[in-house]
Amino acid sequence: MSVDVEILYQKDIVLVSDGGQFLGYLTGSFSGDDYVVRITWGQCVSHHTAWNFFTALSEVRQDLDKQGLTPAVEGACRDVYPSRMALEMGGGRRAYRWPSTGRPRTVDIFDDVPIEEWARLTSVAEQKDAQKQRMRHDDE
Repeated sequence: MSVDVEILYQKDIVLVSDGGQFLGYLTGSFSGDDYVVRITWGQCVSHHTAWNFFTALSEVRQDLDKQGLTPAVEGACRDVYPSRMALEMGGGRRAYRWPSTGRPRTVDIFDDVPIEEWARLTSVAEQKDAQKQRMRHDDE
């Protein structure tokens, strides 16, 4: 029995590196219980499947990081991280953007990050560390 694939995202994105920026193409799809993120650039492709979009994007980001690239999307920012409910009930499509003060707001993880905010872009490990620090701070 075949499972229908629903394409939820198809868009051009910018991949940022120390050497400049490159055009990439992002596809996000859902099939059965699987969320798939694929980013292509030039002749290269990274493609991962996970139980939610945020995890699949994180795995693709780790591949891109090996090439010195970071996608300029909200889900790749230091101050963005999904709640457990967003992962389990929303497929990880949305996440909180945590400002330095005040209340967080919800963003789509595949929304573009404008060039003037590229300093927010970070690695998967640094993003996880920032979230751990926020949670420790909230517990105090």
